[in-house]
Parts: sequence; C-alpha cells; structure tokens
Amino acid sequence: MFALRQIIEDPQDFIPVPPELRHRKTEVIFIAIDQPGETGQAQGIKDGAIAEFFGCLPDFPDREPQGDYETRRALD
Repeated sequence: MFALRQIIEDPQDFIPVPPELRHRKTEVIFIAIDQPGETGQAQGIKDGAIAEFFGCLPDFPDREPQGDYETRRALD
C-alpha cells in the first residue's frame, strides 16, 4: 500500500492528485486539524477542558471484606 500524507495550510479549491496515485483506486479523507476561529489552541483542546470532567464520577461505596485467598497446591 502506498500512502501519502500532506498537511496543507491553506487548501485551494482544487487539490492536485500526485502522479503516484493517478489511475488507481484511491481513498481521499479530508480532516480539519483546527476548529474554525481557533487561534493558538492545540487541535481544539480548550483550556480547562479536563477540569470539566473532574469529580464527575460519584463517590463509590466502601467495599466489604473480600475474604481470604484459598490455599492452593503448588505446581510440580
């Protein structure tokens, strides 16, 4: 499989197909690396985004004693 990855800062209306991929079955995926209107943020991660999730899990009840492990025979 031949793969070509390019990051284009300001894509035009038409993106040229590399010669190695012409006349071949090809998959094209467009992914925007940043969100519209973002400046200086790392791929859409906002300041404090992790802090929003802090404390979301409820306090779990204390576990009851689990008992003792059974005595097993040693492997020979």
